[in-house]
Amino acid sequence: MKIVIIGAGPIGCYSAQLFNKFMPGIDVINIEEHPQVGKPVHCAGLVSRRIFEESKVALDTGCIINVIDGARFFFNSDSFLIRRKDAAVVVDRSKFDADLSRGLKIISNTRFVGIGKEGRGYLIETDKGEYYADIVIGADGANSLLRSAINGKENIDYFRGVQFRIRSKRKRNIVNVYIRSSFFAWAIPEDENIIRVGIISDNPYHDLVDLLRREGIKGEILEKFAGVVPLGRCQTQKDRIFLVGDAACQVKPLSHGGLYYGMRCAEILVDCISQSRLDDYQKKWQERFGREINIGLKIRQIYTKLNQDNIDKMFAIFKENVDIIEKFGDLENHSKFISEIIKNPKLQILLGKVIFSIIKDINTQ
Repeated sequence: MKIVIIGAGPIGCYSAQLFNKFMPGIDVINIEEHPQVGKPVHCAGLVSRRIFEESKVALDTGCIINVIDGARFFFNSDSFLIRRKDAAVVVDRSKFDADLSRGLKIISNTRFVGIGKEGRGYLIETDKGEYYADIVIGADGANSLLRSAINGKENIDYFRGVQFRIRSKRKRNIVNVYIRSSFFAWAIPEDENIIRVGIISDNPYHDLVDLLRREGIKGEILEKFAGVVPLGRCQTQKDRIFLVGDAACQVKPLSHGGLYYGMRCAEILVDCISQSRLDDYQKKWQERFGREINIGLKIRQIYTKLNQDNIDKMFAIFKENVDIIEKFGDLENHSKFISEIIKNPKLQILLGKVIFSIIKDINTQ
């Protein structure tokens, strides 16, 4: 069997490593458009320890450059702090990706341009030649070129993000999160001297520069990154073609992280292929993460309709109930925290008033 994976980002490389471990002997190659794995960087680099703890292949913890013990949330002139020891880690994404690529057959600096049927398999066309595959996996990110080959219905919104790496002194174990009416921003410390400040919005570069000015964040800009986040739903398999990771919209709608979901879904995909149950992939990954993504999409939809007054009220509710967030907040499972809010009688009353206000505002628009 010959498997071609389009993309050699973390999900594409992780998928290939899983095949090498659980299906030794099959021929797996990754086709990567960039000349070097791990660059350019398109990720904030803040992940939970579960990325390392639940991995089915050994991950090099040498890429961890900082440990986060909490987050401070800001809205206008107000703020509150959530503490949780070892809540997350900051990783060197270039090193993380490069470590995952070791030992793999990667054809770099090669761009995928098309695909067609060839017997029971497929002929993959690139700008450097053609490759045959019995199974094709698209791990080529938010703007997946393979997605169109699925020919299914798409309901995807694309959000742009920009991040600056800045030399600036900060407390090394606390992340700052800045809430705005239609977006959020972050400041992630690599250490005491360097922070990653980023934003996702309709006009990210302009909004990030404005945020730096408003928050008084100064320092030498060492690097600039940009990326796209896909949120929504799409068909993730057709015949023997599959999508995984950002290409499959396996992304958390509230925090926009895709590494944890993508790795778990890659495990599901490799398991389905190894057991010759190819038709089960979409059903199985949606059983694992579909509800979580749907809840996140609905909450995001509600959030975009909030006015400044409603956001202020919601912020005050969370500020008064930090203990619930600290106890039940989960970087990889947002619905767990939401479930606890729904079960809390006091919060039901407070949130009910805010929701009523939101509905009233929408009806008067």
